[in-house]
Amino acid sequence: MPSITPTWRTPRRTWLAPAHTRARHAEIATPLGTYTLFREPGRRLTATAKAEAWERWQFVLGEETVLAVDDAALPGYGLQRRMRRGLRGTLDDVPFTAQTRGRSLLARRRGIHFALDDGRTLSFTVHRLHRRLVRGTAGVNEVISRTRGGGWEAAGLDRGATALLCFVTVAGLDRFLDPPLWDL
Repeated sequence: MPSITPTWRTPRRTWLAPAHTRARHAEIATPLGTYTLFREPGRRLTATAKAEAWERWQFVLGEETVLAVDDAALPGYGLQRRMRRGLRGTLDDVPFTAQTRGRSLLARRRGIHFALDDGRTLSFTVHRLHRRLVRGTAGVNEVISRTRGGGWEAAGLDRGATALLCFVTVAGLDRFLDPPLWDL
């Protein structure tokens, strides 16, 4: 089972610094090919956007941008804070909004949810001892991937779901799926 982890990432100093130009920051090998993460300065020129170092993240497969996150921030605490407030972006040219839910002890209250404008939802949730990626279409939920032995099942996913999986794991957003007691 191939794991979704970066096969290459910029040095830590560059990774945690704001992006000043469009540059390659990570590569993730998947069954569909290698996704490349490009980070560039954000397009908003507001005082808040500049103070919080908002960036635009793009996950590119070959020459096509599969996932673009418009109002991302620096990896780590900055991006986690943005996810609590909500992010906007596009997945295969379909706009979406993303937000996280709670840091509760109850697993069903933790998750990362992507609501696409075409009516689909893609959610990262916790179920007993594993994590799941659930696709919701017209009120029907289907588990399309889950963790086994610490790694995600990536075989059989479409390119959009794989890009979301890359985004969540590379950016460290799967921390939202951990129980809050792990921080102690």
